[in-house]
Amino acid sequence: MHRRRFVLNLTGTLLALPALPESGRLGMADVDRVRTVAVRLHQLDDSHGGAELSAVAGHYIQHVEEAARRCTYSDRVQTGLYKALGEVATSAGWFAFDTGNQRTARRWWDTGLRYAMLAQDKALQARIWSSMSHQAAVLGHGGEAVAIARAALAETRGRRDGQLSALLHTRVARGHAVQGESGRYGQSMLRAEQEFERHPEEPQRWLRFFNSGEISSAAALSALDLGRPDNAVKASREALAVVQATPLRRNEFAAHVRLGRSLAAADELDEAIASGDKALDLLPGVSSPRISAVLRQLRNDLLDRCSTRAADFSARYEAVATS
Repeated sequence: MHRRRFVLNLTGTLLALPALPESGRLGMADVDRVRTVAVRLHQLDDSHGGAELSAVAGHYIQHVEEAARRCTYSDRVQTGLYKALGEVATSAGWFAFDTGNQRTARRWWDTGLRYAMLAQDKALQARIWSSMSHQAAVLGHGGEAVAIARAALAETRGRRDGQLSALLHTRVARGHAVQGESGRYGQSMLRAEQEFERHPEEPQRWLRFFNSGEISSAAALSALDLGRPDNAVKASREALAVVQATPLRRNEFAAHVRLGRSLAAADELDEAIASGDKALDLLPGVSSPRISAVLRQLRNDLLDRCSTRAADFSARYEAVATS
C-alpha cells in the first residue's frame, strides 16, 4: 500500500493533507481523514482567507475520487466517502465564492449536492443550499435566494436545530430585502431571531461561525438593500462587536468594510473613512478578493463624495492593497 503526500504552503503556513492509499481496502479511518480536510482548510480561511483554497480542495477531491476507483470498501464506507466528498466540495464552493469566481462556486456546490444526495444527507444538502441562497442574494437574484432557502427549510423540517433554522431564515430574509419586500423581510428576520434562541449547546461543526453577529450582518446588508442606512449602521456595529470577540479575522475585516459602507450610506463620511482604515489594518493578514472588491468600491464612493477627506485614505489603500 502506498500513500502520496500532500504538503502545501498556503499563506506562509505549511499544510499536510492526509493521502489515501493507491490500492487495497478503504475503511472508516480513511473517511475520517478525508473529513478533516475541509476543517483544516476552513481554519486557514477563518484566520486569513485564501484565494488558493478552492483549487487545493478541488485537487484533493480528485485524489479521493481516484482512490475510490482503485480501492475496495464496504457500503458503510461508500456512504461515508460520499458525505466526506460532499463536505469538501461544499468548502471548495465557498472558497471559490469568496474569490469572486461564481461559476466555479456553483459547479462545486452542484458536485456537493450530488454527493449529499448519494449519502442521503439532508443536513448537508441544506448547508449547500444555504450557500447557494447567499450567493444568489449577493448577485442580486432575490427571488432565487428565497426559493433556494425555502427548499432547504422544507427538506429539513423536523430535523433541524434552532441554529440551522435561524441561518436559513436569514437567507430567506436577505432574498426578500434584495427584492425590496420590506414586510416579508421583517417577518423572516423576526423568525430567524426567534429560532436562534434555540441555539444548541454543541452546534454542528460547520455552523460554529454562525452567531448573533451573523444575524446582525444579514440585517445590516438587508437594511442597505431596503434604503435604511441608519438601521444598517446600528446592525453593522452590533455585528462588529460580536466578531471582534472571536478569532475570525477575515470576518472582522468584512465587518469593518460593512460598517464603512453603512456609514457612507448614512452620510457619516468621516466615520466611514475611519472604518475603512481599520479594514486596511487587517488587509495584509487576510485574503478575500470578494470583500476586498467591496472595500475598493467604498474607497471610490468616498472619493466621489468627499475627495479632500478621502484622499489620504485612498493613498493608504493604494499602498496597502497593492503591496
